[in-house]
Amino acid sequence: MRIVILLTLIACNTFQPPIVHHYHFPSTQAFLDKPDRPFEKIGVVRAKVNYQSLDPSHEEDALCRNYYNKAVRQLVTLAEAKGAQAVIQVQSVVFYENGRQEFYSTPECSDDGLEGQSLVTGVAIRYTDH
Repeated sequence: MRIVILLTLIACNTFQPPIVHHYHFPSTQAFLDKPDRPFEKIGVVRAKVNYQSLDPSHEEDALCRNYYNKAVRQLVTLAEAKGAQAVIQVQSVVFYENGRQEFYSTPECSDDGLEGQSLVTGVAIRYTDH
């Protein structure tokens, strides 16, 4: 019996919360709206970030916002690989169980209790004024 209690205490004490790297929104390269400068569209870019949402040391909204920022950074990287200079009309995408999808201009994530997911989409652009 003592061994079971000892193993239970060790198992509970060895839970390591996930390491969370903090990401910032790339505000010089990603925009929620269209810029004032003239541009040409290159194409749509999409990114997905999965993260561990079972983290007692971070609020759910803070985790969502952080990994939304990471996903937007990935959008910018994908857009640059296509020759773009920025991403506009950045939106979160949430898929529902009934197959419906919604687009949001704010960080929105789906969460099944253990793992969260941030899906984002945007339009890659190249500025036409030099």
